[in-house]
Amino acid sequence: MSAVFDDPAAAADHLLRHADVFGVAQATGRTGPLGSALLELTLVPLPALAAEDYPIEQVRLVIMPPGDRVHAYPRTGRGRPYKHRNPQIADLCLQYDRDDPALRWLPADGLEPLVTLVHRHLIFEETWRRTGDWPCEDAPHGDDRRAPHRVATTTMRRELARWSRT
Repeated sequence: MSAVFDDPAAAADHLLRHADVFGVAQATGRTGPLGSALLELTLVPLPALAAEDYPIEQVRLVIMPPGDRVHAYPRTGRGRPYKHRNPQIADLCLQYDRDDPALRWLPADGLEPLVTLVHRHLIFEETWRRTGDWPCEDAPHGDDRRAPHRVATTTMRRELARWSRT
């Protein structure tokens, strides 16, 4: 992530021209307040979803140094409901902080997996708006316990073991 902070414009150009990540149609980058990296992205839906009129999404990523705090702000679809959005600052709730690291994005994973996570989240939000169902197991919201949520499905338990970081 240090390269993103060193030159956000180059990081955006990399996403647009060289990265192995689907759907980045436009990308710009600049340094923001407190040394943050600001990336403005336009993300196109997967072809099958585009055929179903899923929207092109614009999102602003605000990555705070040293890279472990990320905010993703949708810039399109004003007034659309979101299931996983933090009400205080209106960024996407991308992951559950108390989950096992195998189930979360970490700075060491890099920029491309972060963009993929944000893109997937926006697709899931649109799916939820259309069907009323979140398309995978999702973390609880509003709980005040200090423990990870219990992984409920066999599929997610397998993924947890598969992606273990220990």
